[in-house]
Amino acid sequence: MSLLKKLFLHVRLQIRRGPNQGRLWSVTTGKNYFYGRFVPGKAACLTQLLHAGETVWDIGAHRGYTVLIESQAIGPGGRCVAFEPNPQNRHLLGLHVKWNCTANVTILPYAVSGADGELSFGWEDHQGASSISSHLGGKGWKVPVRHVDGLIASGEAPAPTVLKIDVEGAELELLRGAARLLAHEPNLLIILSTHTAELHDSCCTLLRTAGFVIIETSAVALARAEGWASLGDVDLLAYRPTRTVSPAAQAAFAAIGRPG
Repeated sequence: MSLLKKLFLHVRLQIRRGPNQGRLWSVTTGKNYFYGRFVPGKAACLTQLLHAGETVWDIGAHRGYTVLIESQAIGPGGRCVAFEPNPQNRHLLGLHVKWNCTANVTILPYAVSGADGELSFGWEDHQGASSISSHLGGKGWKVPVRHVDGLIASGEAPAPTVLKIDVEGAELELLRGAARLLAHEPNLLIILSTHTAELHDSCCTLLRTAGFVIIETSAVALARAEGWASLGDVDLLAYRPTRTVSPAAQAAFAAIGRPG
């Protein structure tokens, strides 16, 4: 982090537009957050997909933009568990949660994958220290890794009804580590970012085999035509047939395009 960013890290302004309008946010993060241009389609859909009182796990919570939306959508009777292994992002996440008095959010420092352990987490030399490109196996920090079913069994985190997942390439292993949850939670909804065509197709196969309905964003077709790298990642929505997802929410999610 540059000296200038360190100096202004705790300076906060209100977000001007989008679902987080009026919330306080660090000025060091860039204009997209303040003007509703950060994952605008997904951010707008969250309010339609979540129900009051739910338990949401935001895995790969980054700086907390979607966490703030989730916290408001589920209300004081809900729980949001935000997982962020990158310490720089996690510090900003903590500030944004604190500044906005989101008492229903718990922050955990874990990476989440298919098994418990410890792995390096960071970036490749050609990427630089980008918080977006950080992933398990990259050069950087040693971070604790947990799997979904183990976290639930240990009582460290309450069983979720919603998983929002953006784990930079570890998505298939994460789903494999959530086999018990996938099999037994009748109201489970998953918002999943995939990072290659192979991972996307493998995740879809796993989820369909487990009985989930899948809706892909329109960005998936773009990624298949242009290559996944041209978009970075794309999203799919998976949910149990026993869960109510309104036609309007389904249509809004399917319409999500290149900006995410």
